[in-house]
Amino acid sequence: MGSGTRKLFRWSMDVNSTSGGAAGERSPWAAHLLALSVAGLVLAVAFFPTYQSIVGIWSRSETFAHGFLIVPIVLFLVYRLRHALAPVTPQIQPLALIPLAALVLGWVLGALVDVDSVRHFAAVLLIPAVVWLLLGNAVAWILIFPLGYLLFAVPFGEFLVPPLMDVTADFTVWAVQVSGIPVYREGLNFELPTGRWSVVEACSGVRYLIATLALGTLYAYLVYRSWLRRLLFVAASALIPIVANGLRAYMIVMLGHLSDMQVAAGVDHLVYGWVFFGLVIALLFWVGTFWREDGRPETPSQRADAAPRSSAAAKRRPGRLSLAGVTVAGIALLASGPLYGAWMNQRDLGPVVGLTAEDWSLDGWEPVEAEPWEPGYRHARDTLHRHFSDGEGGPVGLYVGYYREQFRHGNMVGWANTLDGRDRDDWSRRSAGRGEVEGGLSRPERAILSRGEERVLVWRWYWVNGHLTRSPHEVKLRESVSRLLGGRDDAALLVVYGRYHEDPREVEPAMRRYAEAAMPELLETLEEVRHR
Repeated sequence: MGSGTRKLFRWSMDVNSTSGGAAGERSPWAAHLLALSVAGLVLAVAFFPTYQSIVGIWSRSETFAHGFLIVPIVLFLVYRLRHALAPVTPQIQPLALIPLAALVLGWVLGALVDVDSVRHFAAVLLIPAVVWLLLGNAVAWILIFPLGYLLFAVPFGEFLVPPLMDVTADFTVWAVQVSGIPVYREGLNFELPTGRWSVVEACSGVRYLIATLALGTLYAYLVYRSWLRRLLFVAASALIPIVANGLRAYMIVMLGHLSDMQVAAGVDHLVYGWVFFGLVIALLFWVGTFWREDGRPETPSQRADAAPRSSAAAKRRPGRLSLAGVTVAGIALLASGPLYGAWMNQRDLGPVVGLTAEDWSLDGWEPVEAEPWEPGYRHARDTLHRHFSDGEGGPVGLYVGYYREQFRHGNMVGWANTLDGRDRDDWSRRSAGRGEVEGGLSRPERAILSRGEERVLVWRWYWVNGHLTRSPHEVKLRESVSRLLGGRDDAALLVVYGRYHEDPREVEPAMRRYAEAAMPELLETLEEVRHR
């Protein structure tokens, strides 16, 4: 018998002797682990496309490449707790069916409107929910950190890119000015006497932030015992990368400036950035060792094996029929979500009819020819794009993109769809805010877009199942609830825009007049299209 087999045999004997109760009684671990294996297999099969999507993002994105390490780390953490688990008697926890059902429902909502982050979080959180259901409170409490650490496997955080780009640009321009160098800034672009610089997505530092937060959380758990020190170190792991990224950008700009754009002006500035970032993180972890507590024994209230054990609870544990019943209930819930989502996606609602009728017009506003501008939105089933003028101002553009069966043809609200366009490098967004309109209309999203010398003022609304809003989150919420109850996901992008030369006030009054006059008729037209 090999050494590995002998160790496994001895650990199995320890579990039997410590949690089996009377002599000859079979350990309850065998039955519970079998139930957990069956439920885990159903979970993996039912949600395989979601887990496959998560792994696909790991492999495509450098920002989330650390996800490949999360599962091995979790398995290692569970292995470290094997001695704390050995004396514990596993028990079913029927109350865990409630969060299990809520997570399955959340996954369905995310699947019906194709929100990857919701599906990913729900699918990953189903793992600890199943463990809690079939192994009970004591085991789940011991494994609370490893199970919670699984959340770092979710590829989440892209929404931080725009604000972190702004932070990086603000810090860099401020630091350059403090250094006594004149700098002119326009949005995320700025110019020094020696050259021009631009803050792009790779400069946001989001990959540094996410990776450091994952490593810092693990470090805090392994090195510290008090929750205060752990929380402080995790907070430092979130703050230090943001500051370090600003310093990194400033140093790169200064290297380029002082070398007359001969150093750090090309791909090599990414190398310099990673070297600097690595040094900063190494320094963070080194400073953290001065307060380390990993050599200090935990107090009884901190020890994982201080969780409820067997004794009297073991005598009151449900029989195997109860374990089987809870397992069947959990499996039924796990299978119900993907089955319902697949059934809802079988319907065909037909083409979009009635949006682009030739007689669409508005009293007082004449159709005119003008240079078109088109928002960077894709996947619309039908579009309306016209220009109008009332003779008092520049031409006003109207763009309507109608979406239906978004789960099949593509979403209106999603990471790939923006006003300037993810796939259009020539257009850039200079500012954002809220437009001013009257007549009971909700305020639109306001943006100024530029391409070279061109300037476009844009107002944007979303229309979803009869409701006008500027919030993409409200759009997704209304779509998901409608589809969950058997309804449709019809939605539309409404854009009013105008070109100007120097000041957006050149065209803004005409846009306001047109929006207030045209929106009631346009909303009525959208309602007619929705019911066809």
